[in-house]
Amino acid sequence: MEADQTRTDMNDDFARREDRELVAACLEGHHQAWEALITRYQRLIYSIPVKARLSPDDSADIFQSVCLKLLESLSALRDHEKIVSWLITTTTRECWRVANRQRRDNPSDSHGRDEDSDHSLEIPDRVPLADEQLQELQQQQIVRDSIAALPERCSKLIRMLFYQKDELSYADIASRIKIPVSSIGPTRARCLEKLKKILADKL
Repeated sequence: MEADQTRTDMNDDFARREDRELVAACLEGHHQAWEALITRYQRLIYSIPVKARLSPDDSADIFQSVCLKLLESLSALRDHEKIVSWLITTTTRECWRVANRQRRDNPSDSHGRDEDSDHSLEIPDRVPLADEQLQELQQQQIVRDSIAALPERCSKLIRMLFYQKDELSYADIASRIKIPVSSIGPTRARCLEKLKKILADKL
């Protein structure tokens, strides 16, 4: 039991660290730091093949490939401010690679498509992301990081209210974070105000 609690405390500690600290810890061989780094950015990585309308299997392959490239590039990514842009660029290139492979393997599928057909291969070749799309992905990651920086109860509440795939009732939310149902509204307002202050320094 004590070992489990110690492991949990260590995971929580790494989850609160800045990217630069996580990268340094990864290079020192701390497995929990690597898990924390991947957990922090897995949503960002997956969002790019999803936006490109690639299949779930392709998205999973891209995620694994990007994680491997990240592991191999850690020593060059000590500047934490570059990780987000590096991940976006690397993941986009992996999407190009998959799309180009599919075009080669299925040349007939790339012709005669109408507007209602599958657009999974419509990824521009070797063209940088549009500034608007790059900015959107970066802002989404900033919001996720800011939510993670909130106190634990606020972070959980915001995720349940705005990020939960299946909508939860107030009763379910209250039960999970152990507050009265009547407190959810006021707590949400306070948490959003805290989030607003954090975002004011980042956006």
